[in-house]
Amino acid sequence: MMDVEYNGVLGSSFGIYAKTLPAIPSAVKKESSVEIPGTDGTMFLLEGGYETSEIKVDFNFIGDADQWDERFALAKKWLSARGKFLRLGSDPRYCYKILKVTVDDAEHTSERIGNFKATFLTKDGLRYLCEGLHEQRVEDIGYHAGEESHPVYKILGEGVCTLTVNGKTMTANVGQNLTIDTDRQLAYRSDGTLNNTAVTGNYEDLVLVEGDNKVTITDGFDLKVIPYWRYL
Repeated sequence: MMDVEYNGVLGSSFGIYAKTLPAIPSAVKKESSVEIPGTDGTMFLLEGGYETSEIKVDFNFIGDADQWDERFALAKKWLSARGKFLRLGSDPRYCYKILKVTVDDAEHTSERIGNFKATFLTKDGLRYLCEGLHEQRVEDIGYHAGEESHPVYKILGEGVCTLTVNGKTMTANVGQNLTIDTDRQLAYRSDGTLNNTAVTGNYEDLVLVEGDNKVTITDGFDLKVIPYWRYL
């Protein structure tokens, strides 16, 4: 059996484990096909980004017979969160960004044991380095051996500043704090208030690339980065 963590909670805390190691599909780049008249074959054009994929996990649990339904209810509640991260005990340094989870009906294999299958729909099929889900100092953002990543930048300060990532810039008017989310292409305050009008520039210019990365900000402002490092 294998432990599974979802939304920061271990299944083992409910007595729920994966029965076997799940199959992990390879990440697939988005592409479109084009037929060109008068030529043989088909041309494939990359559209940018990766396709969603499914990770199917067979779970089981064991407990007192009179708590069987309660245990399955806990499982469904645990897996009901959307937009969270999945981490498998077989690969604990990495996790997957999940859009939603579908839980099948549970099988009552005995008075105390239940089995069910959960299908995790990944955002992009890529592995995220778990260490990269936390704030890091800008000085620690450097060489990256994986895929293009979409970070979150957290700025503290007062006034207008320039955020520079690999030579490309975004200007921000900061009132105490501002968060720039390049994946969702949003700017907001720490209390969740949207503040898109506070920034000028393209979110796409702020991605972290494979290879060397250099991130700077205007003197007098404090910057932290959640890099969301991604790998195949």
